[in-house]
Amino acid sequence: MSLYQTLYYMSLAGGVAGLLSWGLTALLSATLLANRSSSLSDLSAAVLLGLMIGLLTVAFSDKWSGNRVVPRYVLAGGGIGLLAGLLGGLAMIPITSNLAEVQPFLTRLLSWMLVGSFIGLGLGLRWVMANKMRVVHACLGGLIGGAAGGALFHVLGSRIPDLTQALGFVLIGVGICFGVTLAPILLRDGILKFVSSGDGRAQAKFGRSGKEWELQQGDTYLVGSESRDLNKTAYAVGVQVFIPDAAIAARHAMIFGKDGRFYIARHPDLNNPAGLARYVLRVRGRTVTASQELKAGDDILVGRTAIKFLTKKEG
Repeated sequence: MSLYQTLYYMSLAGGVAGLLSWGLTALLSATLLANRSSSLSDLSAAVLLGLMIGLLTVAFSDKWSGNRVVPRYVLAGGGIGLLAGLLGGLAMIPITSNLAEVQPFLTRLLSWMLVGSFIGLGLGLRWVMANKMRVVHACLGGLIGGAAGGALFHVLGSRIPDLTQALGFVLIGVGICFGVTLAPILLRDGILKFVSSGDGRAQAKFGRSGKEWELQQGDTYLVGSESRDLNKTAYAVGVQVFIPDAAIAARHAMIFGKDGRFYIARHPDLNNPAGLARYVLRVRGRTVTASQELKAGDDILVGRTAIKFLTKKEG
């Protein structure tokens, strides 16, 4: 799917996460947390929101990347989201204790900014192998999204308390996921766009949606067909540009940004006579044998799949 379709569906996942966390928070408040302090309720809300966002966003991103949804990655995402929510919730306690009575709006704003930044940080860790700055971008996106959701939560909260609280959780979930997803889109320096594939699986996965991958300076992307369940990392994405093409090696090529330009090269495992003979990698119709600079509009053939490199302006 396109980058903006991804933005829409990630925001939708955040909204569902917010709604689920509201339901669970309301249930806890009526049972286990009845007659307990509001700080404990806020902490449980932050933890549950982080958990749900972690679970749903990892499941979504793996599903719509065309790869398999692997339970251990989803659970790892939920665990990291839970921890992020816990840290954010603990950071909320001194703010609510000192400001809630005199500055209720500022309290809500700062509290969910912190929670959003921690959750964004946790989500950004998936991309740490490609570019460490992605973690910073996700953190900032979560902070801004959490602030927007928290502000709307407060403004609407004085009107219809029960309905508005549910809506507030939804808005905060949407805000965090929207911010985390939008940050790398706005900061992208280039795009890889799926064109077509001679492999039926890749064409079925990406043909109709026009799959796109954003590129940033400093990124190093692996292009390949390695299934997510074969990735040995506990949480991070191993192959960032996954294409289910039988003619593409598990780890086929590398795309990286350096000094304002982008380059493509064969993966070191394939940079030998056998790899050159078996696995196709061409730019502008010419076989890539060494690092090749990418120009705006370049057609790239990887295995039986055609993709196009676009600059940010063209994208």
